[in-house]
Amino acid sequence: MFKRLDHPNEPGKWTQLEGGDSAALWRRDRMDPVPVSLFYVLAPPRQAEVFYDEALARVQFSRLSPSQAA
Repeated sequence: MFKRLDHPNEPGKWTQLEGGDSAALWRRDRMDPVPVSLFYVLAPPRQAEVFYDEALARVQFSRLSPSQAA
């Protein structure tokens, strides 16, 4: 069963870095066609946002998930 904050169904190794009731931050490590890490910020009903910089992804995650901000 698909959870609304699960990572997108795309190839690669997925690691959830942060998560809460309203948003999630995932890291995707892929090897094709070149090694790269991408950071996905999920906050339904918004479309997932993709970042190549983890710091920028964490800032956006904090904006969309104020209950998770420390």
